[in-house]
Amino acid sequence: EPMQQASYALGYNLAIEYLADYEKTWMLDSFRALDARIFASLGRSIDWVFLEVHAEGEAEHAAIGHNAVLNFVPEEHMAVMRQAMADHDRDMAAFYNHAADLLEA
Repeated sequence: EPMQQASYALGYNLAIEYLADYEKTWMLDSFRALDARIFASLGRSIDWVFLEVHAEGEAEHAAIGHNAVLNFVPEEHMAVMRQAMADHDRDMAAFYNHAADLLEA
């Protein structure tokens, strides 16, 4: 059914946007620390504009996604939306586990 598919898509996107907010901010902080610790001492300057733009806009994207869910997902599709969010977490688990392993190494 098209409405169920739309509810699923909005739920999956909402999970993406909420994680992206923390992920991009963490990445930007990490790369700035790397820049200060390594590249600056080598006399190199790294331009993080692409990451800065993404990190600064992700909270707004998450809020827009949240509002879309509140306004467009019918109450009877909440289970579909929650499944989409769980599916996103499952789909990204391998990546996040690998990233955590790299950080712990």
